[in-house]
Amino acid sequence: MNDLSEMSMLFGGDYNPEQWPEDSWQDDIDKLKRADINSATINVFSWALLEPRESKYDFTQLDRLFELLEKNGINVILATSTGALPMWMSTKYPEVNRVNVEGVKQKQGKRHNACPNSRIFQKLVRQLVERIAERYAKKGNLVAWHVSNEYEGYCYCNKCVEEFRRWLQNKYKNLPNLNQGWNSNFWSHTINDWNEIIPPMLTTDLFSNGKSVLSGAEIDYRRFQSESLLKNFMLEKEAIKKFDRNHPVTTNFMGSKKDIDYFKWAPHIDIISWDSYPMPDDKASKSAMEHDLMRGLKQKPFILMEQTPNQQNWYPFNKLKQPNEMRMLSYQALAHGANGINFFQLKQSRSGAEKFHGAVLTVGDAVNSRTYREVQKLGKELASLPTDLQDSKFKAEVAIVFDWESYWGLENSIGPLEELSYVDEVQRFYKAFYDSGISVDFVSKTTNLEGYTVVVAPVLYMWNDEFVANITKYVKSGGRFLTTYLSGIANENDQIFVEGYLSPLQKLLGIKIDERDARSENEAINIVSNKGRLLGKATGVCDLVISQGAKSVAHYGKEVFYSDCSAITVNDFEKGKAFYCGAGLDTTGMKNLIQQLVDGTSLDVVNSVNFEVSTRISNNKKYTFIINTIDQTQDVKISGIKGVDLLSNKELCEKIHLEPFGTVILKSEID
Repeated sequence: MNDLSEMSMLFGGDYNPEQWPEDSWQDDIDKLKRADINSATINVFSWALLEPRESKYDFTQLDRLFELLEKNGINVILATSTGALPMWMSTKYPEVNRVNVEGVKQKQGKRHNACPNSRIFQKLVRQLVERIAERYAKKGNLVAWHVSNEYEGYCYCNKCVEEFRRWLQNKYKNLPNLNQGWNSNFWSHTINDWNEIIPPMLTTDLFSNGKSVLSGAEIDYRRFQSESLLKNFMLEKEAIKKFDRNHPVTTNFMGSKKDIDYFKWAPHIDIISWDSYPMPDDKASKSAMEHDLMRGLKQKPFILMEQTPNQQNWYPFNKLKQPNEMRMLSYQALAHGANGINFFQLKQSRSGAEKFHGAVLTVGDAVNSRTYREVQKLGKELASLPTDLQDSKFKAEVAIVFDWESYWGLENSIGPLEELSYVDEVQRFYKAFYDSGISVDFVSKTTNLEGYTVVVAPVLYMWNDEFVANITKYVKSGGRFLTTYLSGIANENDQIFVEGYLSPLQKLLGIKIDERDARSENEAINIVSNKGRLLGKATGVCDLVISQGAKSVAHYGKEVFYSDCSAITVNDFEKGKAFYCGAGLDTTGMKNLIQQLVDGTSLDVVNSVNFEVSTRISNNKKYTFIINTIDQTQDVKISGIKGVDLLSNKELCEKIHLEPFGTVILKSEID
């Protein structure tokens, strides 16, 4: 079983009863069952309890917990507990501890604290996970495996240095190829012996802002560490599969987290799961984008493994979720492809780093809290939803390319702006579609693009031959492609294309760029159509676009010397069209760009600011989610919408009344 569609929707979260007296467990479970909680993720950080001394295992407490959950009809997502090291391991084998980017050897503490290339760590992990898998694989209430926890962070120890050198030898074969790939002659960095190679660190080649002298070396080290952590995951997965080939194996991702190339990991994960913790002031489009990115990793439903029922505890300020907001965010996850809604945590920690983190069961009179009542309401609603909903899939006609290597390369660049966020720039384009009521899939540079009406590659800094061939085929066949400023700058080694920016697709785009401006928020430029209409304003990067056959759609205003240069172009290429946006447009400018992009297609632009419409489709049913993303009542009118609302059991059509943070799920037959 590689997914969970055959069973009721999982509704639960992380449960850490080892932090509480055992005689309180049954009372916890009774309260959770009253809220229709049907699953618990357990054993996430229990290594020191399971193996208090090397090769001395004690599963008695976990046995009792498993038995109690099974007796009460609670499903289990069983974690492997390998996300934090026990004290004895760090003491006996200090080489398992990471060295940080400053070159400081770490001691036992925190979590994510193991060197991924430590042979001792790998051996001890395998031994533990095999024993867990052998013991619990046939438990009747086991539904999934949860490997480690929120993989992140890099190690710079001597073992990682050795393995990195081997990794580079395998990739480049010889030193001339390495030096060419890294352009190592810059600042006398030429490598004359493999043993001279050390990772970019704050003590070596990283500046104080974290950016590297040799960007090719920095990107290679990120690739290497991402692959090293993946090998750790695969080691645990193989240990599990030795005893259990029936239940899916996952690990909890973290959305657009920078450290790991999730597209490279996705083929090895049975079902994607992730932890959603939006900033208190994030717009709804931000969490929607993260859901779509996680669904896009496999183009399949995912599990929302963690969210807080009320507030986080690690941001500069941690606002409470407003009444009904948690419910809204849960249905948003469902609308974008979630097949499970889980919380961190089911019971509040009584001490330690997470004692102020939100929980379903808080200290004191938990069942009479606002949080508990809202969780209870959501649980009853989720339990009433048809199982067919989990067999349904998200449908989108627009694809956005998300690329971790461009993420690394762009944010490692010194210039053209001091601070530039890859994710924020992608969000700029995603939000424009979101606000226009147009659903989006996220794809990689190698995803088959057939079937998409529009493909957008915002700030896709690094191009390779495979991507160029993929896009060329797509546009030739009639697709509409848009790319933007800071795209097509460098190859996969982060070396500027010597033939010029965008040169691999210059014929397809019909433009060239020799210069780019970079402007502050106080220096906005007007963006004007060829007929003189103001389309919006631009700040940040502004490319001086020169046509090489493309038609100019918009140009810069007279307040700059390059007003004769285009800001937006379109080029007819065989059966398709290739658009280029050279400027960081404001909201109005983005709205006009999206309209230009979809004109003449089947895509309809709907002004859906402050609410969203998403659709999931099964074999013969359509489920339309209409979600109010603000704390004010709204009446929205959507042409052609009709069906029975699964939450109120009322027949609704076109004009929909939404309470603050309200949700409607319309079920209808497919025409």
